[in-house]
Parts: sequence; C-alpha cells; structure tokens
Amino acid sequence: MTRRHVIAVVVALSAMLAVLMPPLWIRTTGDEVTLAIRPVDPLSLFRGNYVDLRYDVDLPREMSDLDRAVYAVFADERPGRLLRVAEERPDLEDGEFCIRGRAEYGFLSFPQLEQFFVTPEQGRELERQLNEMVAVIKVTRGCRAVLVDLQLE
Repeated sequence: MTRRHVIAVVVALSAMLAVLMPPLWIRTTGDEVTLAIRPVDPLSLFRGNYVDLRYDVDLPREMSDLDRAVYAVFADERPGRLLRVAEERPDLEDGEFCIRGRAEYGFLSFPQLEQFFVTPEQGRELERQLNEMVAVIKVTRGCRAVLVDLQLE
C-alpha cells in the first residue's frame, strides 16, 4: 500500500469517527430523560420501518410567531414538562434539562429526535401502543440530545 493510500484511508476513517463520536458520546455520558409523544403513523412509507415521532410540546403563545432555533427547558419529570423556551442557551437549575429544537410557527420540533428505527414486529406492536408511550432520550448539559428508546409510560 502506498503512502497516498494510507493517507486516504486515515482521512476517511477520521471523517467517519468525527460523525459517529458525538452521538456515541451523548449516549454514554448523557442523562436519561423522557418526553411525551403524540400519536403518529408508526411506519414511513418511503423509508420502511422508521417511526416518525412528534412530541407533545407546544410553544408558549408569546413565541408562536417564531421560526428559528431555540432551546427548550424541561422539568426532569416522567415525562418532561416544558418550563420555558429561550433563544440563547439557558443556565439550567437542578431538576432541569434542555434540548435544542426548532420553533416553527406555534410548534416546537426536535429534528434530531424525530425518527426511530424498528423491526417489522416492533412496528406492529408500536402501532397498538403508541398512544401510551414516551420517548427515552439522553441529554447533555449542553442541550444536545439523542433518541434512545420508546417505552410504555
């Protein structure tokens, strides 16, 4: 193998690790919290066995005309309860966690947390139980989040 090949392999592996490390870091070091989900169609027609999730969180009325990135601060309960929404990264108190999301004209979305891969068998089971489930999420103090699981409430 020539020196160019070795450099190409090292660069490619470095790029893959750079993409994979942040979610793995959040999964291993983050705190586990839950959010209520809204019932949705459990399977995506075009992508197969993915559950498209929406969260049971509405923007406060005074922020309903926003269309930008925001930080949602929740009380650490099961499921988490929205306390406030801020445009700047908030200082968190004990018993609070935050998630970076997007305010979209009255709704709060979390694009990084809206898809969950399932097997066909899990998809059929989720179809019956999605109304009674919560999303299990790992979050960091820096408001980064990764979807880990769906559980019965």
